Amino acid sequence: MNRRNSCLVASLGLLLAASGCSKSDLVEATGRLTYKGQPVPSTYVFFHPDDQAKRTSQGLTDDEGNFKLTNSRTAAGVFRGHHTVTLKYYVSADEEMRKTPPKANRELQAVIAKYGDVHSAPKEWHVEVTKSGQFFDLKIPE
Repeated sequence: MNRRNSCLVASLGLLLAASGCSKSDLVEATGRLTYKGQPVPSTYVFFHPDDQAKRTSQGLTDDEGNFKLTNSRTAAGVFRGHHTVTLKYYVSADEEMRKTPPKANRELQAVIAKYGDVHSAPKEWHVEVTKSGQFFDLKIPE
């Protein structure tokens, strides 16, 4: 490798090392989403860090309302710190093609849609991630 390529490789390495947060800054977190005491299925739960330099984590609820946060396709977890939680109903391909009925009725979908914006998140959904293994019991206000 010539000197120019060596400098280019070294510069690229420094740039990667200095850019953003590493996967090691992520901690595992799970939770459960409910409405009127019932699980909320098929809904993305987003954790938006107050530190806008950090990436949002998300989890998709199962039929029991449980979710596990991931930060990317290859990185599980969420950054420590303060976050605002938002929601978005997930329409599966089968649901969209009307092969299966929606997992959430229209009323529940409308309620979920009310919490899709960071600015409309309930006060109790401004949460702090402090440790690995943290569990969040999120209840949509009635």
